Amino acid sequence: MGAGVAAWLVSRFKRREHAASEPVDHQVVDAAEVADYVEMSATTYRVRTTRDVLPGGLSAAMAPVFVVWDRSSFAPGESITIRNLNHGGNPVSGVTVLRTAVLRPDRLQRVEYVRVPLGGHDAVSHGQLRFIFEPGGVELVGGDPSAAGEPDSVTDFVLSWEAWRPPGVRYNIRKGMDPTVYQLSMRAYSGVQRFIEDALQGRKWDAFPMSLPGGHVGVVELLKVSLSLGDGAGRSVMSDILKRADDAWVTGGPRGEDHGDAAQLWRDLQTPVEDAPTPGDSRLDMAGLTAYQTVIRGCASMALYQIDVAVSRLGEQGHAHRGGRPIEMAGITDIPEWIAELSGTNVAGLFLRGPRMIAFVHKYPSAIPGNIPKQLDDAGLLLRDDGKPVKHEFSINDETPWGPAKQLLTR
Repeated sequence: MGAGVAAWLVSRFKRREHAASEPVDHQVVDAAEVADYVEMSATTYRVRTTRDVLPGGLSAAMAPVFVVWDRSSFAPGESITIRNLNHGGNPVSGVTVLRTAVLRPDRLQRVEYVRVPLGGHDAVSHGQLRFIFEPGGVELVGGDPSAAGEPDSVTDFVLSWEAWRPPGVRYNIRKGMDPTVYQLSMRAYSGVQRFIEDALQGRKWDAFPMSLPGGHVGVVELLKVSLSLGDGAGRSVMSDILKRADDAWVTGGPRGEDHGDAAQLWRDLQTPVEDAPTPGDSRLDMAGLTAYQTVIRGCASMALYQIDVAVSRLGEQGHAHRGGRPIEMAGITDIPEWIAELSGTNVAGLFLRGPRMIAFVHKYPSAIPGNIPKQLDDAGLLLRDDGKPVKHEFSINDETPWGPAKQLLTR
């Protein structure tokens, strides 16, 4: 394990920064258009991926998933309406399309933990959850009423925790050790949108179907836990942004004569952003926990936290988790000071802290993202066949979740 820890840390800390692309001037999105979207007058929001920002500079394209609480119910047989489902944009031309969608949990079939290797040592990977529905389980709201032909359909979507930052700022694992650098955003993508964006970066998917206590009840519980956490984190960050809406940077967006005072429009959005039920379960309360941190609140550790909370809640509901060891993770509440200090160290300093990091990973193997599938399997939470966890490997050069790539493309 020590060799794996060293490989993971050194490969990330010595990684060269990519050459900066031609800078793009950022532009604050129009507050009036955002208000239309928030109030459901508009159900789709198109943004320029590398240009558009929210007040304060965070990427508009990276906006988190929100639950529309007054149009949603977590009760059996009901539906959940979400905003900011990334679907239908063009990552090459730099257009992100954020959609409104209605989810029907009763039609949820299964969930997969998806490991996305990022190159180099296997320990270096991204982690996300993919939810697969029966046809009709995900309904896109809106669209072009004048269009002919069969409407677009979505049967799966991905929830992915990411380091929310300005457009054009590349994620850096060492900087991410400092919890003051990035904010958390749980982004929602249609499965195909996320797959295309990963494929364009040369990444494949290792998909592990999960086996949760309670069967279908367990899968639905994980969906509800995930949406509650993502919505809570997103509202907390946005609330903090809007509290500072009288600063000069809110006036940077385009607006016509009828749009009025941009700062006031942003402040008026404070109420709908904060209008969400208070979590009755402290494990779902993300207040004060929205700072991204590579080890404690990184993409894979947050996905594992969602699973851990859901499994615990299922046990409390009488769906016993049998046959596996409990998930060992550090939790997301406290960030040890010595881990945060790794943001300012060099390779020599890294090795000085190496023994402490190795001991930490020995206690919490899931601190290394590549270890998480094994942790889930040890906990009895992965589907198994012939004594081994089931794993599907998907890539744009071979098999995709929707069939062979060569059969899907017309050339």
